[in-house]
Amino acid sequence: MCAYMFSTEPLADIEDSKERFYWGNLVDILEESKDTLQSGKAPSGLNRKMKHFTFQENFYDALCLLDEKQSGQYVKAICEYMFEDKVPTLKPPVDSFFALAKRKLDLSKMQKRNGSRGGTSKHKRIPEPPLDRDGFLLRQPQVKNDICRSSMHLTEGVNWSLLDDRLPQSVYRNCQSLYQILIHYRDIIGS
Repeated sequence: MCAYMFSTEPLADIEDSKERFYWGNLVDILEESKDTLQSGKAPSGLNRKMKHFTFQENFYDALCLLDEKQSGQYVKAICEYMFEDKVPTLKPPVDSFFALAKRKLDLSKMQKRNGSRGGTSKHKRIPEPPLDRDGFLLRQPQVKNDICRSSMHLTEGVNWSLLDDRLPQSVYRNCQSLYQILIHYRDIIGS
C-alpha cells in the first residue's frame, strides 16, 4: 500500500489469491485518496469514516531501508503508538527509525487534540515542543558541541528555543563554538 500511495512505479502482479482479494477491495479507495491528494486536496470523506492518522512519506522511506521483518515491526510500532498509546520496546535499527518518526507522530496527536477542541485559528501557530541542546545543534549545524564536563554548568537554565531564535540576529551568528555561544548567552538573548 505504501509503495502504491507514495511512488509512481507500477505494482508487480499479485500472485497470492488471498492478497489479490484484499487488494481488490482496497485499491479503489486508495486510488480515490491518491487522486485527491495529488490534486492538492485532503481526502475528507474517507477521513470522517474511520479512525486514522497521516502516514507520512518519510515513514515509507524508512520502510525502504528496513528488511521485511523490521518493516512489519516498524509499522506495528507506529500503529500501536497512534491507536493505543503504547510506546514500543524495539531493537536496532527499528528503534532509531521509530524515534525519528515519534516526533512527527506526537505533532499529529497534538493537532488531533486541538482539532477535537474546535481547532485553532488559521492565524495561530501550533507551538513546537521546546528545544533541548541536541535539537538546537541540529538546527544550527555550523555550531560544534565543544562543551566538556567542566563546562556543563553553562548548559543549565539555557532556553534553547530562545537561543535558536535569537542567535541568527546576534553578532555571534557566525560563531561555531557552543562554548563561546553559551559564554555570551545573556548578550545573545538580550537580557
